[in-house]
Amino acid sequence: MVVLPAAIMLGGAGCTPSAPPEPPPAPVPIAVASPPPAANHSPDQDWNIFPDPTTGTIDVYHHGEYLGVITGNEPADQDPPLPHKPDDPGFDQ
Repeated sequence: MVVLPAAIMLGGAGCTPSAPPEPPPAPVPIAVASPPPAANHSPDQDWNIFPDPTTGTIDVYHHGEYLGVITGNEPADQDPPLPHKPDDPGFDQ
């Protein structure tokens, strides 16, 4: 008769009440890019440089106007180097 109370105790040990399920996580807000403010225009945005990997030269434009090229043969005292016209006889290409 000892078997019956032991079986009831072991049977009841497996039926413990479980905790309620955790609530689902809050949805992640969708990131939306806002347009840049028009009042904070930087003059640096008006410069365009186009490197040519085949020749090693860099074409420089400012406000859509072609200023010249940087070839890498500019004088050492120019820091940063100034663009010059490609046909300038003072610079070797």
